[in-house]
Amino acid sequence: MFRQHFNLHSTAVDGALLVAIGVTLMGWLSPQVWNLQGSLPITPQSLIMVLWGVLWGWQVGTAAVLTYLLVGGIGLPVFAGGASGWIHFTGSTAGFLFAFPIGALVAGWLAEQVKDMRYAASALLLVLGQLVIVLLGLMWQRGIVPVEISFLDSLIDLLPPLLTKAALGTLVVLLVGRGLTGHKPS
Repeated sequence: MFRQHFNLHSTAVDGALLVAIGVTLMGWLSPQVWNLQGSLPITPQSLIMVLWGVLWGWQVGTAAVLTYLLVGGIGLPVFAGGASGWIHFTGSTAGFLFAFPIGALVAGWLAEQVKDMRYAASALLLVLGQLVIVLLGLMWQRGIVPVEISFLDSLIDLLPPLLTKAALGTLVVLLVGRGLTGHKPS
């Protein structure tokens, strides 16, 4: 976590700025849908939600995610595929939306507990935070929509995109960390 390295003004102003930047990035990146392999499209939503908590801590990460959800709920097209509106909080994918702040909180809180953020630790935190989102989202989805594929098979199908996003997020942590701390590889 790099919150202590971001000092432009006061703690409150810096936190508000990081939340605003996070919501902006979430609103820009989350509507994108990637078709990397096979027929299962993936979005960067779970990555950016968890990444913001890992980079800046649970308070900034969770505040940014809750603001993002509010912005999407009131009608800005920030959800996957450019969707928006409160209706998305009632359907089969609502569990994923509700899990976003939980994933950001868990990953952000754990990132704050790490004394010296190593990139392997950030990769594990990104995987863990996204797993929280996927598990909660799948449980909600299965409670609403009958699914023939087993829970474990659904999880296995989502694992490669999750790991790909975690690897991408780890590169972002590396770049942000080096940019803020001046750490150079030996």
